[in-house]
Amino acid sequence: MSSWSEIVCGISAYASGNRAGYSRVIGRTLSLLIELQHRGQESVGIGVVSVSGDIKVVKKGSLVLSLYEEVLGNSNIKEQEVFGCIAHTRYSTSGRYGWELAHPELVSGGRLKLAIAFNGNIANYRDLFALARSLAPEYTPSYIENDTQALAYAVYALAKDEGWDVVEALKRLPEYIIGAYSLVALTSEPRLLVARDPRGIRPLAYSYIDKEVYVASETAALQVLNLDWREVGAGEILSFDGSALEATDSVVAPDPSPCVFEYVYFSRPDSYFNGVSVYLSRLKMGWYLAREAPAEADVVVPVPDSGRIAAIGYSMASGIPLAEGIIVNKYVGRVFISAPDQRDGLSKIKYGVVRPAIEGKRVVVVDDSIVRGTTMRFLLDKLRRGGATKLYVRIASPPFTCPCYMGIDVTSGRELLLWSKSSVEEVGRSLGTDSLAYNSLRNLELSVGLPKVCHGCFSCSYPFSELRACDLEKMFSR
Repeated sequence: MSSWSEIVCGISAYASGNRAGYSRVIGRTLSLLIELQHRGQESVGIGVVSVSGDIKVVKKGSLVLSLYEEVLGNSNIKEQEVFGCIAHTRYSTSGRYGWELAHPELVSGGRLKLAIAFNGNIANYRDLFALARSLAPEYTPSYIENDTQALAYAVYALAKDEGWDVVEALKRLPEYIIGAYSLVALTSEPRLLVARDPRGIRPLAYSYIDKEVYVASETAALQVLNLDWREVGAGEILSFDGSALEATDSVVAPDPSPCVFEYVYFSRPDSYFNGVSVYLSRLKMGWYLAREAPAEADVVVPVPDSGRIAAIGYSMASGIPLAEGIIVNKYVGRVFISAPDQRDGLSKIKYGVVRPAIEGKRVVVVDDSIVRGTTMRFLLDKLRRGGATKLYVRIASPPFTCPCYMGIDVTSGRELLLWSKSSVEEVGRSLGTDSLAYNSLRNLELSVGLPKVCHGCFSCSYPFSELRACDLEKMFSR
């Protein structure tokens, strides 16, 4: 079994009890997913269930827009009345990259068909797969490639164990999982299911109006469609059969520990996560950063796009004017979530420098984080060549010192820039800065303002307190 898993992806869903037309069901689902393209750009997949229970899945190695024609031309489903749809845009975090590994995962063989897509990471997915094999060997293959498959077969096996009740299966699921999941699923009943793990590590929100359910990884996607939204609670399970939306909770008590990196980088600034504005949290990060690491400079320059709001906060707190000295190529996409063999090349071409904004000036460069240092090294060289006299790099989050098993494409400390450096000063020298400073973990927590967050990537302290980083890494590598 290969070591492969994924985490920060985008999921969306739509289901209607009003006999909605094919184009409406597909259009609503993909409209939501387009707003989540920033969460994954490697591949996209969609699953559609007809009123009669027929489920079709289409996957493609492309961005969301290119799937419209592919799916809308699928006459096998188009001729039937459609109940609902789930969709997924993928960012894989280790192992093999390939569009065929996209979600949804379709499982059948028994009384039920099940298609499932999720945003999350299952550290012990091999144990989850073993559970599926023990409960339903007749419906479980002998080999899987990733945690998505392990999750799908485990839910299917638990449903079989509960008399084919998928809601009961999802209630039991957290008992067996070390990791994070926010998921959407379709069954052949037909039924739409929505669930979030008891720690609420990954975001998920929905809207319910007039027998229509909309689901998206982030609230911003629902807002764009002018929908009133509610976040799915930690450990909450929603079930919609076309007539009513029912909510229940998992058997594991909720212990909210949302991923702090959602606020730092992943989520859109117009989203809310656990009732907290991502925009305001990033603004506060910049404000605290200016107090934590001041600099005598002429301009504050954000690294677009995820460093911009923190830079605004830094400028406001320091009184140093903000200048758009870096221009991003919007067509390159997010380098951080690109395949490893593409990152260096994309980093070289992603940014351009506005020479009049920085020439002859002392520049504070504000970014959200430094993980591998790939982008920052190339960018600072361009700023030097553009005429900046001093480069003071300020990072809105703390030093990224630990592997992440719940949220980021770093499952080994060896991937981190700080892994081979003895100090922050040495990191700064390797990047080519005049000085480098980070925010403190305390400031980050104050910026978010929640009682508890997962900050394992900065502290090596994970929501699963009984497990250390080395224990979690073994789960991936064994």
